Amino acid sequence: MTLEALEQLHNFRYPALYKQLHADGMLNWGTFGPEWYSRVFPQLRAHPPLLLFANDLEVIDIPDAATLMEEGILFADPVHQFVPVATSGAGDWYALYYNLQDGDDVPVVLVWHDSNEACILARNLQEFIFMQMLEAITDMDTNYPGLISAGDFKENCQLWLNSHAAYLTERQQQVVQTAFAKGALTNAELHEILEQELSFQLMDSSFPYQEEVI
Repeated sequence: MTLEALEQLHNFRYPALYKQLHADGMLNWGTFGPEWYSRVFPQLRAHPPLLLFANDLEVIDIPDAATLMEEGILFADPVHQFVPVATSGAGDWYALYYNLQDGDDVPVVLVWHDSNEACILARNLQEFIFMQMLEAITDMDTNYPGLISAGDFKENCQLWLNSHAAYLTERQQQVVQTAFAKGALTNAELHEILEQELSFQLMDSSFPYQEEVI
């Protein structure tokens, strides 16, 4: 299914940035399987697709998004209009949330699969990308550092910024570049940056997405 056909079928419109990422081939992480890390990842690393080095996140391409929405469950909810864009290793969903759309801004939320809660993460996709790039180097677990530490950490950071710069503002590029040059952020430093650079009152707030049956 094409992006346009999916929009028509479910009566929504992807943000312009998402459409640009799709047109640029940035949603393609290759075919997952036992040999993805050894065979596919080294090729992707040279020009990282969308959020390749983010923490515990895998981007969903258009065919997979179409399948999820056609199967229903969460994405057929008559009240909450979620459109999936990524998943976590635990099976939670990152989704665009059209109920809170404000003009061109469609918030990104994390929908927990095992509890009746969705957390609002960012005002729009651009700010979500910015946040995820910073979070990838925040309070890194030395035992499970993630893909960003696979090989040369500094080189991975630069390659990531190179491939994502076109989707960030100049200011966001500068902030990410400074953080990557530093090499690591504490959680306190991350929150300070986000408070300075973003002004989104709903950030980190949550809401139930299923009505309780009495």
